[in-house]
Amino acid sequence: NNLDEKKITELEVKYQSEGVYKFKENYNLRNFPFDKQKLKIWLYQTINPIEVYQAVPSTLTEQNLIQFSDKENNIPGWRVLKSEVNFKPIKINDIFFDGLELSIDIERKSSYYIFKIIFPIILILMVCWSAVWIDPKEIESRLTVTIVCLLSLIAYNFVIDSELPKLEYLTIMDYIILVSYVYATIPNFLSIYSFELQKKNRKLTERYELYEKKYGLPSYLIIIILIILINANLSPDHAISSLSWLANSK
Repeated sequence: NNLDEKKITELEVKYQSEGVYKFKENYNLRNFPFDKQKLKIWLYQTINPIEVYQAVPSTLTEQNLIQFSDKENNIPGWRVLKSEVNFKPIKINDIFFDGLELSIDIERKSSYYIFKIIFPIILILMVCWSAVWIDPKEIESRLTVTIVCLLSLIAYNFVIDSELPKLEYLTIMDYIILVSYVYATIPNFLSIYSFELQKKNRKLTERYELYEKKYGLPSYLIIIILIILINANLSPDHAISSLSWLANSK
């Protein structure tokens, strides 16, 4: 009994805490909405040097991380790719203290932004560029289509504004919206130019109109694809898995 009592008196709980905590992480959102992030939680102590005390993650911690990764919709809007626990000490005044880092790789579920934002914008641009199939003499009809589509794009941007992050740099989504604005205004100028040109040279107007129909909308789609691929290539560590092959192609 004396031996058991001695063992009990030597046990000591260093720290225990329960509750809900908020953590902040610096995200790299240049590839938004096709981005991938790494969440890190660094736990360390500065009481006992590493030679005296060293923490080791329990099997329960690792099991909970595995269960968290396998669970569906554990982080709304994100997909957990992997999670791990790593030993990470900290150095303070030339003294090392032990610590553990919980690392979780997450990938944004992009389907919402593709079907609710990008696809409707492309549809508006398709309607806008359909004006080039109207006879150049029908300048009023052409401008009605293009201006209405431009106003619709502006109004739609106000609707989706709350879904976009406010950053000091441009994301993939920002580039797509900016390019869409440019391509929504181009048919207005093309219609005016074709209207004036057909008064002077009908054949040249027809050739000019053919180029508009052939290269207008396809060039917009190509630019959108290039924006996504170039940004993913510039920051492959923060691109979703479907675009990560760009990093391995170097």
